Amino acid sequence: MNAVRGTTRRAAGLLALAVSVAVSAAAVAGCGPASGGGAAAVPAIGPVATITTVEQIVRPIDTYLVTPQQVTTLQAAANALNARCMREFGLPPVASDLIGFDEQALRYDRTHAPLYGFFDPERAAVSGYDRVPEQSAPAAPVPAAAPPSPETMTVEHGVDPTGKAVPAYAGKAVPAGGCKGESTRGAGGALPLPDPQALPDHGPGVPTDDPRVRAAFAAWSSCMATKGYRYPTPQDVLADTSLLPGTAEVNGVVSVRHSARELRQASDDVACKLSTNLVGISLAVQSAYDTRYIESHGPALAEYRQRIEDRVRAAERILGEQGEG
Repeated sequence: MNAVRGTTRRAAGLLALAVSVAVSAAAVAGCGPASGGGAAAVPAIGPVATITTVEQIVRPIDTYLVTPQQVTTLQAAANALNARCMREFGLPPVASDLIGFDEQALRYDRTHAPLYGFFDPERAAVSGYDRVPEQSAPAAPVPAAAPPSPETMTVEHGVDPTGKAVPAYAGKAVPAGGCKGESTRGAGGALPLPDPQALPDHGPGVPTDDPRVRAAFAAWSSCMATKGYRYPTPQDVLADTSLLPGTAEVNGVVSVRHSARELRQASDDVACKLSTNLVGISLAVQSAYDTRYIESHGPALAEYRQRIEDRVRAAERILGEQGEG
């Protein structure tokens, strides 16, 4: 999987940043207490834990999300089907353009959340807001792969360079959407995302308008003001493009340059979240909304989880058959 992600890591990082900012803006604009299909009244919360590490951030909804291992299995099955299809045409498969998910990607989701913003006490002082991942240099130079031929791309995607559908190649019918389309269908469709918004009814709402969260935001904002920063909410920090680090790419490896300002502010930001327990309060409130959503969507969630498990079992069979072949 690392090889698959290696060619797309920089794009994935920039995409994650764009999604983070967009989701945060949407949360502030309209995802209040009534989001996610619950009643308008705010739910009661349980004990508020003091959160000091990323590893402590666990939500009730997590148990329903697709795991990185499941996504990897589904991706591998699609890749195997694609390779088999291309071989039938006597053509090499195109390197997968599917982006996998691993534990590091899930950690990123916890350190850049639409509710409490950025939180990474372990890395803030050295990685800043960590919105553009830095690649590790390969152990040995990797020769650049030759670009796919036009014939390969035609069969891979089922269209010619003008975008016109190609019904056949070398006397053999090309499946709809090419080998890529056939392999995606064969693996059960597009990859599911380990994201609450992928759940039925887009998952539980992000309670940015909950009065308890708003109070926590105000306390954090006041703390930030004492350090010279003016941000009403944590989402405003993630949307601040002036904090983006500089980057340089050498031999396909992205080098990130964090400014002293970014590192200092990220550290101050985390310090204010720790002193006000913003993340602990946010997590307690979010968990209450998660629980209410789970209680109101029991059958739909059970069906969703069963569908994922069925897809993974089918993918494992595909991989087993490929191994036997």
